[in-house]
Amino acid sequence: MSFMFKLFLVAFSVVAQWGCGDNEPSDLWQEAERATAEQNMDQAVEAYSTLVRKFPGHEKAPAALKNCAAIVQQKGEMQSAINLYERLLNEYPQSELGDEAQFMIAFIYEEYLSDMEKARGAYQRVIDRYPNSELAANAKQLLPHVGKSPEEWVRFQ
Repeated sequence: MSFMFKLFLVAFSVVAQWGCGDNEPSDLWQEAERATAEQNMDQAVEAYSTLVRKFPGHEKAPAALKNCAAIVQQKGEMQSAINLYERLLNEYPQSELGDEAQFMIAFIYEEYLSDMEKARGAYQRVIDRYPNSELAANAKQLLPHVGKSPEEWVRFQ
């Protein structure tokens, strides 16, 4: 085989592996957004997941993980949502979405899973890791009242 033919085979293999069109990050993002708008949540999760899997270094990868987490949370899959938010925190520790992911973990533990100990720990991590975040201020307000009903801690004037 000639060198040019080998080069052609390698190039063809790469193109075949990556596919066409919908395998570009922007195409996957648009597909996910369109599927979300059409209430096709499984397709949206698949497109966001593909974007993260194929392009983990892309600027939209952290947002894709966050959006996946929000969708599975809406579907009632709370532990899966927590796992996705934790993945965002672990794989993209410098992401500007970290405070939101950590706050949502706390919120899910408190409101949906009724695990007050884990909720307290998660709220405290928002405060410790993101002290200048607006969500850290919210976590400071919520932390002393984890597990209490709003009627127990909100004074109405």
